[in-house]
Amino acid sequence: MLGLGIFYEYLEILRNCLWNLFQKYAHTFIIFPSQTVNHRNDDNSMIQEKTYKIGLLTNEIPPIIYGGVATWIVNFMKMFQNNDTYEVIPIFLAYNDPLPECVKDKYPNIRVIESPADLHDTFKDIDICVNNLWIALDTIEQIKQLFPELPICSVCHSLIRMENITNLGSCYTSNFNDQEVTFQMSDYVILISDAEEVHYNNFHYNQFPAKTKRIYNPYEPKFDDTHIDVNYYSNCIGYIGRHVPRKRPELALMSVVKHAIKNVFVINMGVDNDRYENSYWNLLEKTYKDILTIIPFTSDKQVKEDYFKKIGANVHSAIYEPLGYVPLECLDRRVPLIVANIDGPKEIIKGVEEYVYPYTVDIGDYPSDIDNCSLAIKKYLDTPPSIRKLNAQRARQALDKFRPEQIVKEWISLFEDILVI
Repeated sequence: MLGLGIFYEYLEILRNCLWNLFQKYAHTFIIFPSQTVNHRNDDNSMIQEKTYKIGLLTNEIPPIIYGGVATWIVNFMKMFQNNDTYEVIPIFLAYNDPLPECVKDKYPNIRVIESPADLHDTFKDIDICVNNLWIALDTIEQIKQLFPELPICSVCHSLIRMENITNLGSCYTSNFNDQEVTFQMSDYVILISDAEEVHYNNFHYNQFPAKTKRIYNPYEPKFDDTHIDVNYYSNCIGYIGRHVPRKRPELALMSVVKHAIKNVFVINMGVDNDRYENSYWNLLEKTYKDILTIIPFTSDKQVKEDYFKKIGANVHSAIYEPLGYVPLECLDRRVPLIVANIDGPKEIIKGVEEYVYPYTVDIGDYPSDIDNCSLAIKKYLDTPPSIRKLNAQRARQALDKFRPEQIVKEWISLFEDILVI
């Protein structure tokens, strides 16, 4: 009997050994329907054959454009269009605007949310939500209630509280409390510059459970191998973009006027005159009609091309700028750049400061800010045309860290961390 007991004991040990071996090597000869097969890529890291669905939530997609978010959405989808591991599914929140048919034709896999009742079917198979909403921010809370385990990465294109402070308490930015709730409900908050993270922490948002990660906006240069007609002999300077207080769009004009800089003309493109009469800029245009030209806001690409052909340098002024699409485009076009050395633009020009014309921003002292900007304008004017051209060519190297092929690596790294791939 003793020998039989020992026999069964050894048999149990053998069974356990065989079961452990089976579990360890089962994936080499059996594929279970509910599992995916691991394989190694060229750098020997483990990846999954499964395609993960990334829900790209937005209320802007061209031709629905309210600002720079629409451009970001398109660039994000381009980054992943040939990726076998991640399928980006655009999800359009149609509370303010119906989705145009042309968008449905261009993005066949797009999903539309017309009411909260659509949320369940829209997100039931989504692995990660990349949120870009700046309206109906309670939508994020509703999604979390339906899918508490769904990771939500909220992209902060700008801190609305900073916008509210620097835009003189605009009614359009008084909903910063809603954005704060969005941060609180998110698993990750993506900040588009290191400066934004500093502001984020200054508001004590880092006390929310959400993790933060800085990922720059992708910018795909359009003129790497394309000749652009830039008039480096021109003493015409311009401002292009939104005409809101935080941008100080009149700074170039005031610099020329205050310091009586001779033989310089100023163009301001993007003045919003379509909904309401813009009495401030209409007055400026009449007062300084000999040196100022105003181009109203338009999405006409030819008008923008004409603007860049007329100017010799672009002035990108600001007292708060999360990143700055315009400085990137100016560098791309080889247009000399007079730029506020603050926040995002400061990070853009890091390493190429000697090839552009930065000025020190004085947020609290407007006359001093005018003086500082005028110094940069004068430096540009004192630079010979041949050097202006050479500087503009050398400054383009700043674009490299924003190229999509670099930015997509950071997004993939984030997704891998979330999904534990």
